[in-house]
Amino acid sequence: MREKLVILLDGDIFAYKAACVNQEDIDLGDGIKNSKTDARQAERDVESLIDGIMITLADASPKAAVDLHVCLTGPLQEISGRNFRKELYADYKGNRDPDRKPILLPRVKEHIREMYSTKIKDGIEADDVLGILMTHPTLMPGKKVCVSTDKDLLQIPGRHFNPDKDVKRMVSEAQGDYWFMYQTLVGDQVDNYPGCRGIGPVKAEKILNGKPTVALMWPEVVDAFVKKGGTPNDALVQARCARMLRHTDYNFKTKEPILWTPPH
Repeated sequence: MREKLVILLDGDIFAYKAACVNQEDIDLGDGIKNSKTDARQAERDVESLIDGIMITLADASPKAAVDLHVCLTGPLQEISGRNFRKELYADYKGNRDPDRKPILLPRVKEHIREMYSTKIKDGIEADDVLGILMTHPTLMPGKKVCVSTDKDLLQIPGRHFNPDKDVKRMVSEAQGDYWFMYQTLVGDQVDNYPGCRGIGPVKAEKILNGKPTVALMWPEVVDAFVKKGGTPNDALVQARCARMLRHTDYNFKTKEPILWTPPH
């Protein structure tokens, strides 16, 4: 018997996809809009997506037992919509129009909870839950694989599978640390945190090139912010927005994130 395969899946992405494809927005004119939805089909679609991924990964590890856990973000019934990053940086995800969120999204997420083992933690996002579970040495023993299409999760060391691109890769701790510092510099338009003003991918790579550890990269990151008229605290806030939580970034007793602190 092979080592158990533990699939940790970013459920937000697949719930959103299933909800979107089963919603047809109708413009009735004079600024009046309506939406036609198919809730049952959305539920079937998300099951098909998740089950298909499980089969694909299980086939790659024959004779291994398989556990599947789907990570989700609140709000969901008893889980609030609180987000610690919004408390750090008020504009985090502030570019998202709540009226454009798929109508079926909450229902699809609740259906996932009924059908699969789910992992949710109040105040943090699905990808943070993934990062914590992927990096914890004892919580989920086995061969863990992170399933997501979100590039932010490349900060997390371990096995990764992007089902949209059918790409499997192993991320080392050094590679994850580099991507963390890179995201701090360039920001993320999707999540609406800016990073360092005037720093794009080329400049970020130049700043970080040849520096193998966060201890060596961080002073260069702070210097880049200061040169652009920012402050060390600006750099720290952006780093804390960019940081995907690992198990060392979460207090399991208080159930609160531990804000990232630069190495000394």
